[in-house]
Formats: sequence, C-alpha cells, structure tokens
Amino acid sequence: MDITGNAVVIGGGAGIGRATCLALAKAGARGILVADINVETARDVATETKTVATSPDFRAEAVHVHIGHRESVDAALKRMVDSFGRIDYCVVTAGVSPKGSLEVAESDVGDFLRVQNINVTGTYLVLRAVLAIMQSQELVPHFAESMDRGSTRGSVVTLGSIMSTTIEHCGVPYTTSKHAVLGLTKTAALDSAKHGIRVNCVCPGFVDTGMVKQFYEDNPSTEATASLMGRLGRPEEIADTITFLCSPRSSFITGSPLVVDGGTTISYR
Repeated sequence: MDITGNAVVIGGGAGIGRATCLALAKAGARGILVADINVETARDVATETKTVATSPDFRAEAVHVHIGHRESVDAALKRMVDSFGRIDYCVVTAGVSPKGSLEVAESDVGDFLRVQNINVTGTYLVLRAVLAIMQSQELVPHFAESMDRGSTRGSVVTLGSIMSTTIEHCGVPYTTSKHAVLGLTKTAALDSAKHGIRVNCVCPGFVDTGMVKQFYEDNPSTEATASLMGRLGRPEEIADTITFLCSPRSSFITGSPLVVDGGTTISYR
C-alpha cells in the first residue's frame, strides 16, 4: 500500500481507530501516535502495533486527547510533531452516538449539542490544527519513480457515516453531525489541494464496534440493520479503506465520501 510515513490516529484506542492503527503498522508506517480519551487503551494499542509492524524503524507512542477541547487537540498534535517530526497521515475516528432515538420535536437539546461538540467541533479542531502543521511540511512526491502523479504534504481521513449521505427517522443528532463532518471534509479538501494535502471521508455502514452495540442497547426499538451481505462490517474492513486513502495509491482522490456499507444504502428504506 506504500505506507511509509508517520500517522496520528485520533480515537485510536478502540473500534475502527484501533483497527486503523494496526492496519497502518502492517502496511509499513514508520511511526504511529495513538491518541484517545482513554490513554490506557491507547497505550495497549500502541504496544499491539509493535507486534505487527513491518517497518524496521517502527515506533509507537500513546497520548491522551479530548477531541472536544481545543487545548487537548493542539497538545496531542504538538506531541506528534515533537516525537515524530512530520505528520504524513492523520485519521480522525473519535466520535459519539446519541443516547436515544426521538423525533426532532421530542429530541433532547443537551444530547444534540453533546453529539455536535464531539463529532463536529472535534473534527473541526483536528482539521484546523493538523492542516496548519501539514502546510508547513516539505512537499514530497507520491511516487519517486512517477512524478506525474504529483506530490504531497500529507493526507487526512475523517470518519463520516452512511448518515453523511442519507437520513434516518428519529436520528437528528447523529445525522446532523455526520452531514457536517462530510461538509467539513469537502471544505478542507477544497482549501488544501493547492498545498498538496488530500482530505477524504470514509462513510461506514453498520460495523461491529462497541458504539454500534451500545446504540442498539440504548435504542431497543430500532431495527438492527446489517447489509446486503447479511452481516455487519468488520472494523478491519473500514481500516483497510482508510489505509488506502492515506496511501499514494489514492493520489487522485480528495474531497470524496467513500461509502463502505456492504450495499446497505442502495436498498435503504
């Protein structure tokens, strides 16, 4: 996959974030900073990446981050630069889901704002900080043997959802937040192309993670949806897609919402 640089994964302590850390390490990343609100799980993942890494010079560290707090985000990314020197790939997987499933007129304002603060403001804070860092980095070719495929200062991948491109009954907090994440991603891609930075959004369907399981527990009336393939997605399948978008193999893709849902949305009610 031609992954050779340094990555920071925000929300890397569990679920899709953890799978992404492992996938990047396996693909050849030279260094990974695992950033998570739970620093203990982040440390566990950092240790785990060392057992699967393929780069002989691989290093991994862990850091606490609260994606909804600007100072915390800035500190985590400064740690990345101080420790690894350069950010080649930034992946933003941290997020939350609503506590209930209610129509707009009945929805809880506090819960709505909580979801927006983490999913939207948090993603914005990471994009704002990491793009400023990447703009100051040296421009390097995607492929030294193929200069006509352009050069890069970095690649960023955000985590949207199928709810970035469609809607769900009684899903106003999450749907709103994921529409906004895609809007942020497209705007960042538009602003960043001239700097040699690509920004893309992976939009998973229903994936076998703790968040999805918790959502069904919190919303027992919601019908569990798998996919046309008859199963939930695996975190590793989303991580593979993220790895592709980080890599120079996707050198002509930016501002894209890449849906990975096992066909769910083509038959969505």
